[in-house]
Amino acid sequence: MKLTQIRLMTNDFHKCVVFYRDVMEFPLGTYAEGMQFASFNTGETKIEIFSRHQISEVIGEKNLSNDVESQSKFLLSFAVDQVDEAYVGLKHKGVLFLNEPHDRKEWNARVVHLKDPDGNVIELYKHPL
Repeated sequence: MKLTQIRLMTNDFHKCVVFYRDVMEFPLGTYAEGMQFASFNTGETKIEIFSRHQISEVIGEKNLSNDVESQSKFLLSFAVDQVDEAYVGLKHKGVLFLNEPHDRKEWNARVVHLKDPDGNVIELYKHPL
């Protein structure tokens, strides 16, 4: 497993893109207005900005109220050789998943999501689909 992205889930996608691009001066890699997604090249590990509303739909986090304390603020994204095998192995170790392995055609990836014991969201993925 290799950490490849830290995905920040934000309430103000555009403001965060401007901050990381113009203030922090990270080179913008990918920008997808429709998905409210942007990635920045920061070396081996990317920083990605994703609309909280968009990612909440993907990971099944239903609480979109003003109670931001209960919502995830970031997501650690790990590349794996096989999503389904990683899922089965971790499930045997007692890991509770937010969803089952599934294809995200718009991302060209197979993904699954879980939380660590402190509630931080982790994504396991494999490119290409």
